[in-house]
Amino acid sequence: MRPIAILILLTLILCSPAILSQQVPDVQQLVDNIVEEYAANLDSEQDLSELVDDLLLLSEKPLNLNTVSEESLQKLFFLSEFQINSLLSYRDSTGKIMSVYELQLVPGFDIIDVEHLMPFVVAGEPEQLITPADITGGQSEWVARLKSQLETPVGYSSQYSEISRYKGSKLAVNTRYRYRAAKLQVGINTEKDAGEPFFDGTFPLGIDYFSGYIMVNDIGMIKRLVVGDYRAEFGQGLTFWNSLTFGKLSSIYGAHRRGRGLAPHTSAYESLFLQGVGATVEIGKFDFSLFGSYQRIDANISDTVSTNNTYFSSLPETGYHRNFSESSNRKTLPELVIGGNITLNHRRLRAAATFVFDSIAGNYAVNLPIYRLAPVATRTSRLGLAWEYYYKCYHFFGEIGADLISSSSAILLGSDLKLSNTVQVSLLGRSYSKYYENRYTAGLAEGSGTSNEEGLLTGLNVLVAKGWRASGYLDLFRFPWMRYGVYSPSVGREVMFQSEHVLGRNLQGMVRYRYKQAERNVTGSNTPIVTVINQFRQNLRGQFSYQVGTIQLKTTMEMSFYRTDSLENYERGYLIAQDLAFKPEGYPISIYLRFAIFDTQSWDTRVYAYENDMLYSFTVPAYYSNGTRLMSLLKIQFRRNIDLWLRYSLTRYSLLDGIGSGPEQTTGSTSSEVKGMIRLRF
Repeated sequence: MRPIAILILLTLILCSPAILSQQVPDVQQLVDNIVEEYAANLDSEQDLSELVDDLLLLSEKPLNLNTVSEESLQKLFFLSEFQINSLLSYRDSTGKIMSVYELQLVPGFDIIDVEHLMPFVVAGEPEQLITPADITGGQSEWVARLKSQLETPVGYSSQYSEISRYKGSKLAVNTRYRYRAAKLQVGINTEKDAGEPFFDGTFPLGIDYFSGYIMVNDIGMIKRLVVGDYRAEFGQGLTFWNSLTFGKLSSIYGAHRRGRGLAPHTSAYESLFLQGVGATVEIGKFDFSLFGSYQRIDANISDTVSTNNTYFSSLPETGYHRNFSESSNRKTLPELVIGGNITLNHRRLRAAATFVFDSIAGNYAVNLPIYRLAPVATRTSRLGLAWEYYYKCYHFFGEIGADLISSSSAILLGSDLKLSNTVQVSLLGRSYSKYYENRYTAGLAEGSGTSNEEGLLTGLNVLVAKGWRASGYLDLFRFPWMRYGVYSPSVGREVMFQSEHVLGRNLQGMVRYRYKQAERNVTGSNTPIVTVINQFRQNLRGQFSYQVGTIQLKTTMEMSFYRTDSLENYERGYLIAQDLAFKPEGYPISIYLRFAIFDTQSWDTRVYAYENDMLYSFTVPAYYSNGTRLMSLLKIQFRRNIDLWLRYSLTRYSLLDGIGSGPEQTTGSTSSEVKGMIRLRF
């Protein structure tokens, strides 16, 4: 089989127009494209920096296709379980993989997948045993990033309310240091948000956010040991998961969670991470993990006079400490988290049990809103059982989580069915109790959190022809009890279809349609009983990218539609954006430009669209109202170890004379921002 494979491989490399005409993809641009796809279904701005960071780390030390394990391949979250198993089976049957392009011969892969993989994998020789260089031969990196809005919000004015007035300047500062070797990682992150004081005595270390970690991995029995700030991901997210997750994606494989176990906290997101020690030890077919965390978290403390107990009204997660009100919430309540996980890896079966105890030293002291049946729990004990099993071309997975204190549960069952080398189907059912607490959980859900929801998600992925992939899903869901903004049990459905095409030597295209129906309270009701009405959203996006020499162009067009039972006609919105990337040969610069025109009738017809940004950064602005947006990004590389980024963005609104609200409000019709970043590698 090997001579035939070599012959076909040479044919693919020499004759494929998609390969012949394209250069090796730029890592930053490819990461942007992948993140953009995952950000397409976001209904709000989220911190995607961990996702960007993970991909860039993989690009710096690509996986060796000839020795990589299944666990390591799962770090490439855009690959399906079938693609991973198909790749490993191909390697076992044919021997050494000679080129990344050879992956086109693997069932379930096409040129789109190969292009996504190229920066993250190599076809190299088998690695040697561990050496001292795996600890001491790593690379250090120091990054400093500055950001400032050019307009000055009213919160910086000396005449603004003293309790809400910002104490610091509008300059945001973020620094990070990272040392990375094969078996050792060390990181330190600091951040000052806009408006926060800086080395004026307010914070003990001079800056609001200071985070660090040390991690060793794959040394003897020690699979992973993390000290400092870290995260934990187990099962399908029903028992414990405090990292970034995505909801329903254009790819049906987003429904299946791939827990990394213990991982360092590398982003500047200031909430929901663990602080302490975690370790995973491998003994035979079992992985044993233990983790513990003790730290003080943000809480809005209520006054208590008659008792010595501490009461709080909320647990803020923004990480902002800009004024007196926000600073008074900073690190006010102790939190203890202790947990463990046992995982069995036996051929095609992976089974795991997870236990977590979480305690916050305070009591919830607010009159419950109508949609809450019980106050926020300050003490939880969760036990979960998760499993994955492969049978021929079928992949089954699931998890059952139980809160032992509230006697509530959450259940998720799923399967990926490979009907042929080109057709795959995914099914996922979920049932989350309305009493199940959702702090530190991240099961797939339509609502916010892993509680009060039932649903069935069905997905389809088809490789129609070479360079043509079609995918989509149908999700039917219901909420058995009231929730925020919906004072009645409610139901809904969502449909998505996406078609990706390699249209020519230099042209790729994508079309995506999304329809969603859900229920919400009618606005402006003065009756004691609030009426619940249907709301309908539709989005249609077309995107085309094409290469002209050293210039890459991308055109994005999206239309949005919104209607409720109380609206006779749809509200409409549209976005047209043109991106340009220019990387002249022989010059150490890269230029990225975007110009966008948008017009939406309301906030409900807003459009989110990912923009190019600096390394380890992300921008997914919400386009709303009427206006234009300009973005320019310049990267300059000095020698091989110094990089500089400069970014400017300007949004001009035609119908607004003020932007934002509260202390963030600015006068005028423009919103602009400048960023700068420098990276040193040594």
